[in-house]
Amino acid sequence: MVRVISGVSGVLRFLPLAIIALAFIAPAPVGVLRPTAAQAQTCGSDYTIKEGETLAQIAARVYGNPAQWTIIFYANQDRLGTNVSLLVPGFTLRLPCVGGAQQSQPLPPIATTPAQTQTPSETTIFISSLVRHVEFLTADGFAPYTGRSLEGGGMLTQVVAAAMGIVKDEAKGSFDYGVSWVNDWSAHLNPLLLTRAFDVGFPWARPNCDAVNLEPTSQFRCQRFFFSEPLYEGITGLFVRANSRIKSLRGEEIAGTTLCLPAGQPVHELDDHGRSWVKDGKVVLMRPPTVDECFRLLDNGTVDGVVESELAGRASITSLALGDKVSMLDQPIALTTYHVLVSKSHPQARTILYYVNSSLEKLRNSGEYDRIIERHLARFWEAQGAPNPAISVTPAASPAPAAARKDAAPASAPKAKTEVTKK
Repeated sequence: MVRVISGVSGVLRFLPLAIIALAFIAPAPVGVLRPTAAQAQTCGSDYTIKEGETLAQIAARVYGNPAQWTIIFYANQDRLGTNVSLLVPGFTLRLPCVGGAQQSQPLPPIATTPAQTQTPSETTIFISSLVRHVEFLTADGFAPYTGRSLEGGGMLTQVVAAAMGIVKDEAKGSFDYGVSWVNDWSAHLNPLLLTRAFDVGFPWARPNCDAVNLEPTSQFRCQRFFFSEPLYEGITGLFVRANSRIKSLRGEEIAGTTLCLPAGQPVHELDDHGRSWVKDGKVVLMRPPTVDECFRLLDNGTVDGVVESELAGRASITSLALGDKVSMLDQPIALTTYHVLVSKSHPQARTILYYVNSSLEKLRNSGEYDRIIERHLARFWEAQGAPNPAISVTPAASPAPAAARKDAAPASAPKAKTEVTKK
């Protein structure tokens, strides 16, 4: 059963996440259309950086679209890490191939239950007699990750549902789950999850809890919540107008600018890697409740840039018809992993995390995780009017550090109207 809760004070759309992204990208698999003859000189091979080149310039030559620089970035994460500044003359990059005509191919179907190819002893998940139902909490407005207007409630909603379906099947009727929608992200952590009005929330970014001098909102998240294994990893980027003076993330270009950061998105990413944009007052931040409002402010010149996850940013740009006016810089601000999150005060927190992590592992091993991600990304890129990259999807291997959102903590739980629909 899916509960739909609306009417909460304001619709605060974003969670950090920063990013996006498409996970690691490999050369095109068998059956994927190869690039044209002009592209074939470099696509699918290694390429040596020349003086002054950027990923966007290389992507424009290889794929005919500079916005597809993230394809190259993800294919070289093992070499670059998060440091695009490693693009020095002589540095070698892998250039994966993409299928520019893939939209005409049938989208991969999503099975209602994952393939069971392991032996019973390997597939068994222990079902606790104390945890018979888990209620998940999410919200609209974070395409393609979550949203009731999206297929399956969005990409990560469908991942969670498929994983819990595994637990439900193995429990043979003694376990169930639900997904509730409260369109006020700021109320999720406190009070709704802390008071156990709901069991777990998703998708949330994990701060680097081992870091020293964490800012208060990150400290709150690390101290009060457990995080699951990563659901997905993505890029957070800086979106600017086409005629912007901001061409890179260098401090001298950022200093004195006004940036828009949707309410709920992480602040500390702007201070990571020695940037200290917020800490040292180098930028002015505006915090409207939605990403669409940020892009409207960018369009009318009120702000100089928007900090947003790549996919959510591109979705907003398309919906507002700003494709010719706005673009994302070809340097990532951060890489963010998205997680299921549960309060440490929940009496069954560790059992719930066991359910989530064990079923996610089985979902990946069965190949169903890849099928869900690929299907949603295919639909997303089609909606943007862009070619669909031929992606070899690999889930994040470990909870890489990611920034936390700014938490607004209402004094009491918001009043809400509840609608009930069948799953």
